[in-house]
Amino acid sequence: MRYVHVSASGKINPALYVGPVRGDGYHDLDIFFESLDIFDEIEAKIAAKGPVRIAMQGDDVAGIPTDGTNLAVRAAELLRERCGVEDSAELIVTKRIPVAGGMAGGSADAAGALLACNELWELGLGQEQLMDIGGEIGADVPFCLLGSLARGAGKGERLRPIRPGNMHFWVLVTFGEGLSTPAVYGKLDELRAERGEDPDKALANVKTRADQLERLLGEQDTRKPARLMTNQLQEAAIALRPDLGEAIEKIGSLGLVTILSGSGPTIGILGEDYDTANAIAGHARRLVPGATIRRANGPAAGAHLRIVE
Repeated sequence: MRYVHVSASGKINPALYVGPVRGDGYHDLDIFFESLDIFDEIEAKIAAKGPVRIAMQGDDVAGIPTDGTNLAVRAAELLRERCGVEDSAELIVTKRIPVAGGMAGGSADAAGALLACNELWELGLGQEQLMDIGGEIGADVPFCLLGSLARGAGKGERLRPIRPGNMHFWVLVTFGEGLSTPAVYGKLDELRAERGEDPDKALANVKTRADQLERLLGEQDTRKPARLMTNQLQEAAIALRPDLGEAIEKIGSLGLVTILSGSGPTIGILGEDYDTANAIAGHARRLVPGATIRRANGPAAGAHLRIVE
């Protein structure tokens, strides 16, 4: 029986700027992505005709759908449809990326499923072709295939790779309760409307800052880009979850920057070097005892083949 094993990494957003709502319901974004060395594992095996099947395993998989709404299943089925594949697949996903944490765990699984099934069914599609298909599944899926460090436009799917100038050493503060991405974006729209802000000007006003961050991420000095890292969703996430604001207040001075990842609720703290990040992790465990503290480094590889038999 043919068997493929893929690793797919989670991400953090060193910066996230939000523009107006588009006609398709997404917001225009100017967004930076960094892959981290926290990986989900996706195993794929040839199956008889029928729907793609999936099983989830790991510490935090309760509530993850295993039907056609699962992003990995959707990705595999879309690939199958586009390429006219008759065989099906059985997927087993081992979760390590926090669920509903703003770290693209579901998108990583979709990226892993695309890469695994492309190999499993011997389709021979290239990375760009898989990224195009992945963009139909979710805005983060193309980056989860690309990996490393990149800047995204549109809803985040139009990517420009950034050659990293240095490793980044992150401490991740994660929580058991997730946050709804649509709810966070909706709250940001609400807050902007209350203040009379023009969302159409939102991205134009930060372009110079974002361009500078892109350039500095290619240099060796980590301190300089850290000063420009920000997430415009953070205010909205805190409005929905005041405990996030309390946690950020407690740990905000530990690293070079403390920033929400995506729509949250995961908080990232950037350390200046490996040892400093390890020390920050120890402090964070004492300051936020109800959270789970993880260490992660980046940029890491995107979804990649591990075993093909």
